[in-house]
Formats: sequence, structure tokens, C-alpha cells
Amino acid sequence: MNQLLARQIEEAVRGSGVRECVGLGCEESLRVAAATLVHARSDDVSAVTVVGRIGQDDMHAIEALVASIADELGVAYRVRHYPTSFSVRFSRPVEEER
Repeated sequence: MNQLLARQIEEAVRGSGVRECVGLGCEESLRVAAATLVHARSDDVSAVTVVGRIGQDDMHAIEALVASIADELGVAYRVRHYPTSFSVRFSRPVEEER
């Protein structure tokens, strides 16, 4: 990873304090992760993952939010469900060969 990007990520994390990602309160973390992927060079960052806590009642809302963010920024995504948490992996879309 280039030094400027590493410094920017470190400053963002340090400046934000330690905040737990819970439910729809994860929107900021999800947007930052997807934007980091979009703005980084492909050989620096190929995918990013966000992990958060969630109740089963909020899973559909998280999936809708993630789909909206992915569509807005043009990235691929995968959501995984666990009993009390979830993970979202944003990645660069695979270009179809012609």
C-alpha cells in the first residue's frame, strides 16, 4: 500500500476513536470501506471487509443498505450472516471477458 494511503487510513482510524459497528449505525463504516476501495489503486487495495453486530430483525435493512452503497459506488459485495453479527466484503467488480 502506498505511504500516503496508509497514513490517511491511520489518521481516519485514530481520529474516529474506537466505535463499535452496530446495526444500521454501521452505515458510516460501510461507506468509508467502499469509498476506500473505489479511491485506492487496484494493486493497493483489492477488497475491504466490515464486521458488525446485529439483531436478526435488522438483517434485511443491512442488506438493502449494502446493496444501495455497492450500486452507488459500482463495487461488488457479499454479506455473511452470523447469529449476532454480520460481515460485508466489498470488492472490485469482475469484468466480463468478451
